[in-house]
Amino acid sequence: MHTEELNGEDTLEFCCYDIPTKGDRLLWLDGGTWREHVVVRTEEPLEGLCSVYAESSLCEMLDDFIEEAQLVSRTASQALSAILAPTRWGIAYCANLGTAGALIYHQNALWALRRVAEVWGGEVTPVITVSGGRVASRAIRLDDERRDWRGLRFTYGKNMAGCTRTVLEQDVYTALYGFGAGLPFTDEDGNYKAGYQRKLTFGDINGDLNWVGDDAAKAVWGRWDASRTAKIHSFGQVTFSDCTDQARLLALTRKALAEAKQPKMSYEIDVAVLDGDDAELGDTVAVIDTSRDPEWRLTARIVKRVRTFGDTVVCRVTVGTVQKADYEQVSVLSASVAALQDDVVGIDGNLTSAASIERVDETVTEAIDDLDELADLDF
Repeated sequence: MHTEELNGEDTLEFCCYDIPTKGDRLLWLDGGTWREHVVVRTEEPLEGLCSVYAESSLCEMLDDFIEEAQLVSRTASQALSAILAPTRWGIAYCANLGTAGALIYHQNALWALRRVAEVWGGEVTPVITVSGGRVASRAIRLDDERRDWRGLRFTYGKNMAGCTRTVLEQDVYTALYGFGAGLPFTDEDGNYKAGYQRKLTFGDINGDLNWVGDDAAKAVWGRWDASRTAKIHSFGQVTFSDCTDQARLLALTRKALAEAKQPKMSYEIDVAVLDGDDAELGDTVAVIDTSRDPEWRLTARIVKRVRTFGDTVVCRVTVGTVQKADYEQVSVLSASVAALQDDVVGIDGNLTSAASIERVDETVTEAIDDLDELADLDF
C-alpha cells in the first residue's frame, strides 16, 4: 500500500518472505516515475510473512543538521539552496514564489525543507533519476502547486457508495485581517527602543483596509446584520511573523482567505466515483454536495492518495482538507513557542534572532523548574 499527502506523508507498506534490513533502499517504478523509499521498520513473526514499513528517501535529511541559516529577503531558490547545502539533494526545479524570510536554527534539513515550503508557499516533490539500475541523482522540485485542473468532478449525495464525508472543526471566515512582523520603536537617531509599536499591516496599499474579503463568500457564509436585511463579513485574522513586506503580506493574506472562506470538509472516495481520468495527488476537483440545502458547490484539491496493490489497484483519495494528526498539532504548539522570539526582541530591541530563541528556551526551562519546585511545598 502506498500512501502520500501533499507536503506530508509518503509511505510504503507491504508483506514479503524476504526480510529486509532497516535502512535498505527500495527503488520502484510508478508508471513513468521512479520512487525511492527507505525501510524504517519491520515486523518479523517466527512464521509467516514479514511486514515492512518504508518512508520516502527524503527521510534521510533527518540526519543532516543545519546550525543556523538566516534567510532574509531570499527567493525560494536561494532558500532551497541554503537548506540543501549539507545534503546530497539538488534542485530539479523551483518556481518563482517571490521573496520571504525565515530563520532556520538548530534543525534537521527535512524540517528546514518543510519550513521553506510553508513560508514561501510551495509544494515539494522528490525527483529521482535512475541509470544502470542505480540512483543517479536525487533532487527537489518546489512548485507553486502540484498538478492542475483536469475536469474531475464528483457529486456527493446521489446514491453514492464508497464515500465518507468528514466535517472538520475550523470556522469559515469571509474576510481576514493580515498581520506581519512586529515593528519596533526607534528613536530620532534610528536606535531601537524596547517594545513594539504595531505589527506590519497592508492598509497603505489596500485602500486603507487592513483586511481582505470575498463578497461572494459573504453572501453564502456571512452573518446576518442586526435587522436581518443584509449579510456581513465573518472576520478572522492571520499572522505571518516572518513577513516584513506589505505587498507580500497582502498576497499571503489573500491566499489564506482562499482556504478560510470555504467550510473545512474532507471527502474520502474511491477514484472510480470521479468523472474523468485517474486522479493524481494535487489535482483540483469540482465538488457538488447535494445533501446540503442549498447545495454546496466547491472546488477542492486531492490532498491524499492511498493505493492498495494486488491483482488490481484500488485507489482512494481524500478531497478537501486532511485532519491534522496529534503529532502535527504538537508541532503547531512548538512553532508558536518559537514565534515568541519576536516578543522577546520587543523587550530588548538589540537581541539577535538566535539570542531570542535561546532566551525563549531559557524562559520555558525556568517555568518548568518553577513547577518542579512545587513538589517541596505542603498543601
